[in-house]
Amino acid sequence: MVWLLAAFCGGCLVLVTLWYGEMESGYLIRQQLGSEIPFEGTQLELLTLVLREAVETCGEVLWRRLASSTMGQASRQRLTAAGHAANMTIQELWGWRLVLALGGVGYIYIFRGGAGLACLGGYLFSRLPYLWLASVARKRETAIRQALPGILDLLVICTGAGLTFDAAVAIMVEKSDSNPLIDEFMQVLHHMKMGDSRQEALRRMSARCRQPDVRSVCATLIQADQLGTSISSTLMLLANQIRINQAHRAEARANQAPVKLLFPLIFFIFPSLLVVLFGPVFLGGTF
Repeated sequence: MVWLLAAFCGGCLVLVTLWYGEMESGYLIRQQLGSEIPFEGTQLELLTLVLREAVETCGEVLWRRLASSTMGQASRQRLTAAGHAANMTIQELWGWRLVLALGGVGYIYIFRGGAGLACLGGYLFSRLPYLWLASVARKRETAIRQALPGILDLLVICTGAGLTFDAAVAIMVEKSDSNPLIDEFMQVLHHMKMGDSRQEALRRMSARCRQPDVRSVCATLIQADQLGTSISSTLMLLANQIRINQAHRAEARANQAPVKLLFPLIFFIFPSLLVVLFGPVFLGGTF
């Protein structure tokens, strides 16, 4: 029996090795055909790219069936809100969901037992990519909120110097450090170069970002473009208003601190303090 199990494991290992060799060779060939520069990464980076491509291939089968469904649209919105973190495609997202679901079902069924519990575990495991995307989306929104007033100031300076909005955005993207808000303006420029109007590009940016201040900026710029008003003065007023709103939100979070401290005070600090003060009394000592 032991020899049979060892032979089975060895055969599986050989099949996996052959499969990975074929996947790696195919990836390198496609990479060389698409670019004149050969792959110069490490073996670990190559392994990561090959595995991601394999997962994306698996997820493409599911995505063909779910692309037009409500679940598919919700997953697309989650990925867009996270800014397509790690250059993840929607097919790769569903591929990871499929792999984690199968892994969770197999692990719980083999080691814990119970088909119902295994199905529940597979569902929970399949939600892990969504948790990761939610965390990335929160960090991205924070970075956008922090960078927005400075970006608006740069736009005010550029438009005040006589540049058009398109030229001001191009200079700002070229001179600024990379951050999620700059990436969004890069997409605005890309859509305008592809033939979209300025208003349509800004509407797309507003749909991609959940940050209320960004949506307010996009709506204000669209209205200024429709009415033909000065963009420089509009952006200056908007930047000041956004700073005031951010200060109010910071004050609101600071006012919530005493309420959030009640739980650790009551359940962790006060019991320890009571033990230190009254412990000797119960043990027969004196103060």
